[in-house]
Amino acid sequence: MSENADSDLPPGGAADGARIMAVALLLGALALGGWLARDLLSDAPFESDAEESALPELPEPGEARTRAMVSTGEGFGWTWVNPLPRAMPTWYAVDAIEDGSRVAIVGLRGAAVRYEDQAILLMQTDTESTLRGVAWLGSDEVLAVGDDGTMLRLTDGPPRSLEGVHVNLRGVVATGPGQALVVGDEGTILRVGETARALEAGTDASLMAAFSRGGSVFIVGEGTILRVEGDVVTSESSPVNSALRGVGGCANGSVYAVGDRGVVLRRGQDQQWSRLATHTQETFTDVSCDHGRVAAVGADGRVLLISGDETLALPSGFDRPWQAVDGSAEGPTWVVGTGGRLATIEQDHMRTRTAGPAVPIRALGALGGAIVAVGEWGRIIRQARAGFSESESPTEAGLASLIQLDATRLLAIGDFGALVDIRHDRATLLGTPTQTSLRDGVGDAEALLLVGSGGAVLRGPPGALVATVIPAAGDLWAVAGSPTNAVAVGDEGLMFRLNATGFSRIECETSVTLRDVVRLPAGVFAVGDEGTIARIEGNACVIERHGGPSLHAVGLGPEGRVIAAGDQGVVIERATDGEGWSRVGVNVLGASIRTIWRSDRNVYLAGTGGVIVRHILVDGT
Repeated sequence: MSENADSDLPPGGAADGARIMAVALLLGALALGGWLARDLLSDAPFESDAEESALPELPEPGEARTRAMVSTGEGFGWTWVNPLPRAMPTWYAVDAIEDGSRVAIVGLRGAAVRYEDQAILLMQTDTESTLRGVAWLGSDEVLAVGDDGTMLRLTDGPPRSLEGVHVNLRGVVATGPGQALVVGDEGTILRVGETARALEAGTDASLMAAFSRGGSVFIVGEGTILRVEGDVVTSESSPVNSALRGVGGCANGSVYAVGDRGVVLRRGQDQQWSRLATHTQETFTDVSCDHGRVAAVGADGRVLLISGDETLALPSGFDRPWQAVDGSAEGPTWVVGTGGRLATIEQDHMRTRTAGPAVPIRALGALGGAIVAVGEWGRIIRQARAGFSESESPTEAGLASLIQLDATRLLAIGDFGALVDIRHDRATLLGTPTQTSLRDGVGDAEALLLVGSGGAVLRGPPGALVATVIPAAGDLWAVAGSPTNAVAVGDEGLMFRLNATGFSRIECETSVTLRDVVRLPAGVFAVGDEGTIARIEGNACVIERHGGPSLHAVGLGPEGRVIAAGDQGVVIERATDGEGWSRVGVNVLGASIRTIWRSDRNVYLAGTGGVIVRHILVDGT
């Protein structure tokens, strides 16, 4: 992934979820020397103990801008469409050297990367534990900490694990070359070098973050503020009982702490903590130096600039959680968060370095050649000339499937019987005959066949659907065919043939939940949990594959062969002669693929994290 320094790409949304990302780029040479921020080496007294210098003025805030890094594609003809530069997990911690040219970022399920030479480079962790804190210990080494006592020294090579405790570790700060202080649950404070040594905290509160300057380290947590000098831990009085989640400041000036219920605290010249007015009850998650002033970030996408007791909200173009921020007097200041979002604070505005919605996608379609995607929480995503963005939705019910009614209309169906008529300029809720969750459907504007939970089957035109139930059928997850001749699959290996008025059972020797079904020239195929693939023949089926991650989608691949996809980014292809299935060379960075959709030019895969990748058709169809 490299930066596109010339063009601004469209802004996007965030999140979560996705499995571990990997970024394949050539490794640039690491810059040597000058690694340690000035505040870690200084023995000068805190400015709060002396007369405060002139405070920096807060800027006139500018609107957020997007200049996303770009992707070169991933795997044998598959290229990223959304998000840009590609799907990434939620990030929980960031540490930047003073000029912001080298940055370490860690997050969900052991994900770790570094930014340098205008590229994001993978860092090997060999862990599935979520990492919640990171700090540079030298020019080529970082210490990452996280759940279940995970402590890893990360370099260009394999990680080196340190033993210490088995509680969740939540923060780390460098205190000198190769040295750090780590904090975590149950009052855990560890001095870390080649080994880890515990300090007596005098509290069993969860400790969330640490900030080092001069000879002192400030630690905050659940209603707790501590100061560490040497091995001596001293408690400082907090004016609030709220959990404090971040602590920081610049090389000189006040120290700040932030936390729940909009709390921002400042440690003044009298070494006492006082609360600043923020006019919000939203949680602040972290605070750091930023161009000589201070920046705090929040769980609602808020970015707050602070100078002394003055505060200023900076538009971020984001309404989901920022998890961490780190910068210096020189900047830029890096901000990371939910859904793999990366951004920097550039003096008077935010620059988003990722673009495109990162919400879970369940189905794809098209209107006028432009892709439309739907997913959880009623999200509707539309493609425009500049990229993908969320559009207004009339519901918060999860949307599971899209049906092409005609050239100008799509029907989205979902939870609580939701029926959404999607057109090029609007989306409207239709009347529904059921509150049952709907999962899939076939048909057009003249006739529909929809299936859902509890064996629900709906038939008729969009405005006059009639609901029936297949007794004791469990949930039906998918249907393929036409309203008068279809196959539906669902819980415990259930398979049914459906016609205009009734149904009949298809016998199959499997009890796993089947998630998708498709009718192709090669046959009718159903896929589901435990990597199961069944081929339906008449009123029976043949199990062609079993084992591995659950499969959620099946369809026709770009070369005209049957493909299936699902959890952990698994994409597999059926051999032309039908003898076996093999892995396809597409890397979606661990995202769970939920749909396979074929346009007149491309095959698309889409799923969690807002992932959309495409491959040009090469089968001539």
